[in-house]
Amino acid sequence: MAESTNQLGRHHMWVDPKAKVFHIDLFGFYGVDEAEKFFVDYEKNAASLNKDEYSIVIDCQGLSTFKPDLLPYLRDAYQAYAEFKSVSFINPQNPVGQMQLKRVARETNMRDKFQFVDDPGKLQL
Repeated sequence: MAESTNQLGRHHMWVDPKAKVFHIDLFGFYGVDEAEKFFVDYEKNAASLNKDEYSIVIDCQGLSTFKPDLLPYLRDAYQAYAEFKSVSFINPQNPVGQMQLKRVARETNMRDKFQFVDDPGKLQL
């Protein structure tokens, strides 16, 4: 389990080995420093997982919008997430944040591979 907290953004990651799900919760406004810290924690947590057997759930409900300089990090994250058996996003409450996440999924040709839901109860793992 990894958790990072700062004044701008934070994340919490954990693995449910029984359900074979890697969970990531994202909160706040991420800058480049927070994105780089996220990737360090992501690599620590995801490295040992057999991604062909695991699903990943990224809960973005508390996430703010992104500045344009963060979009390359988001594209890199999507490429990393695509290695998992299934990828599910719980949409940000902010409509602009929802549009940004879906636009990057479309730009990286991942829109059909990723599931976006507003309600965590509607996740299909």
